[in-house]
Amino acid sequence: IMLVMARVGAHITTRRVPPLMSVSPTHRPTGQMHRPQQVPPQKRHRRSRLPRLMRLAGHALILLAVLFIASLVVWGQVCALPSDKKLQDHLDKSIFFNGIVIDDKNVAGMTIPEAREALLPHVEASAAIINIGIRHKNSLWLFTAADLKAKSNLDTVLAEAMLVGRSGTRSENRKVLRDLEENGRKFTVTFTADEGALAARLATIGRTIDTLPVEPSAEPYAFWASSESKLPSFTYAEGVNGYILDETTLAKEILACLSAGNYQAQLDPELVLTEPKTTLNQIQANTQLRATYQTDFSSRSGREKNRVGNIQKATTLLNGAVVQPGETLDFNEFIGPRTEAGGWPLAPGIVNGDRYEMQPGGGICQVSTTLYISLLEAGAVRSDVKASAETALAAPINITERNKHSWPSAYADRGLDATVSTGGKNLVFINQMDTPLYIFADCDQVNYKMTIYIYGQPLPEGVHYVPEGITVEELAPGETEYTDNPDWPVGYEQVEAKGRVGYVADVYINTYQGDELVSKDLIYTDRYRAVAQKVIRGTGDATLPPPTNPAAQ
Repeated sequence: IMLVMARVGAHITTRRVPPLMSVSPTHRPTGQMHRPQQVPPQKRHRRSRLPRLMRLAGHALILLAVLFIASLVVWGQVCALPSDKKLQDHLDKSIFFNGIVIDDKNVAGMTIPEAREALLPHVEASAAIINIGIRHKNSLWLFTAADLKAKSNLDTVLAEAMLVGRSGTRSENRKVLRDLEENGRKFTVTFTADEGALAARLATIGRTIDTLPVEPSAEPYAFWASSESKLPSFTYAEGVNGYILDETTLAKEILACLSAGNYQAQLDPELVLTEPKTTLNQIQANTQLRATYQTDFSSRSGREKNRVGNIQKATTLLNGAVVQPGETLDFNEFIGPRTEAGGWPLAPGIVNGDRYEMQPGGGICQVSTTLYISLLEAGAVRSDVKASAETALAAPINITERNKHSWPSAYADRGLDATVSTGGKNLVFINQMDTPLYIFADCDQVNYKMTIYIYGQPLPEGVHYVPEGITVEELAPGETEYTDNPDWPVGYEQVEAKGRVGYVADVYINTYQGDELVSKDLIYTDRYRAVAQKVIRGTGDATLPPPTNPAAQ
């Protein structure tokens, strides 16, 4: 059709009409008659084709119109869907076709409100029997419609059933209606749960069922004694797996039961295995001997009964201490205040930096000193010393406070003592490793030895540290200082405080790889001041009696 029309148009556009010839009578040959000019046969043929092409174009246009109308009819049958308004009209006014059955109820010929009224008693009865059980061991939890805040899909089913044979194209609807007439169509009303209510109930059940995993553990065994040639040990316990309720899966199972009409199902919940984060092998690998140090109290003054009693008490309290990763051990806080009422007997302790006096807990500085040296052997670094403050932040053990005595202790190198006092000077450190530190302490009253063991992550293989204090200078005491007492007879003198030599000591950490000294590093310098002797002398009448209670020296 389009080809014919194109040809007609082309012909009209390109056709050229020849001009008429005019013959003047004066130019006619004499004696000749004028005869009209004849059109050649070829030109006559061209003129006859135009009407025929016009007729063909007209036929083509008619055929095109017919085809367009036919396509509209076919589109209406095959492609056109009903409008939303038309569908809503069906829902509001139409009746169910024959063959529509909802929950075994034939609703043919009913409107939606009529069908709802007919079906509602059955739906309510179904809701009343919802009783889904969750059983775990000896426990049973029931889920009723009220628990689930269950809602039926009755209105959705009614709308879906009403639009059967109405929601498609005309040809589709005819096909559906033929099938409906032959086979019918059944619909089922089901229920769904409020997801928030279901999740809250399952979370409550989960808190009852959930069993957290138990990590493997190492408990320091406190009943050991170095005097029996025994080393500290641990009591190990295997880890235990935990189980957690898979609430998401259980929620899906309950919703599936509601959707399938299985309203009295009994479900065994799925539990998710949760294993301990560590293994017993890892625990055992991180409870290795890291460092040990021993001091002696066999001297006459060192093994004084009350002093030994204080060492024993502090040792017993410290034995078995566990310092978790990131935790701080404060010696004074851990041991507690030293008072006579608290069971700490009187024993000599340094007072005012120049003399001994009897005080509760005297002697426990030997425990803090032994612990301090053990920490240095374990790789501790002091952050209270400017030179090593930055390094200490990355060290496995960070000593944040340590104080020397007023004068050196006989049981440790100069520069390696660590004094403590209730409410005063202290020894404090932080475990900066990711595993615990374990401290064992023993007071051997047979051999007069005090020993500290530190367990935890082992040092790098073959590496060990040896702290060393080296005296680099002695400081002479000044001249004797006299204090006059007019209540004492002239000529009588009493030493209030003995003169003591002072010392300057450099402290090193010697690092060994096996038996080879790898490095010797100066870590700090301590200065013990010299103490001049202090004497009280009498300046009174020579007949005065001497004092009966001499001052302690």
